Amino acid sequence: MSDQRSAIWLGTILIISGAIFLAVNLLGLGWQTLWPLLFFAGAAVNLVIFFSDRRNYGVLMPAVILLLYGALFQFCTLKGWWHMSELWPTFILGPGLGLLLMYLFGKREQGLLIPAFILIGLAVIFFVAFGPLRDFGRYWPVLLIVAGLFLLSRRHKLQPR
Repeated sequence: MSDQRSAIWLGTILIISGAIFLAVNLLGLGWQTLWPLLFFAGAAVNLVIFFSDRRNYGVLMPAVILLLYGALFQFCTLKGWWHMSELWPTFILGPGLGLLLMYLFGKREQGLLIPAFILIGLAVIFFVAFGPLRDFGRYWPVLLIVAGLFLLSRRHKLQPR
């Protein structure tokens, strides 16, 4: 079993390294543009750990954070760092999605849902208020309606019939 895990680790690292070097050679992009791929490599390592043993659902948190932050940084290196002024709520969204995935793929611990929904909700509010979704800012009360419907449907499920 240990040899199999070692082969998975080594294979993953070789594939990621080869893809990065191939992109540098073929696309003519330098490390100043491709450094965010290291975040993707970290996310891939964490996902390999999770998929090799699903009891390790705690690695989903860093995997999601590294994946989202890597995507954010890669986008900004390619399109311009001024986008960070609109996309900064991604820093709040990452841990929220990580907690949600830990709940979904873990032991369904209810304590993970409260901070997950708080962080995801805050990120959505900030994306709408300050980010690329600000044109939809007048529709923010829809979030209140969705939250109320969620609470009512959850209360309905908890009541015995």
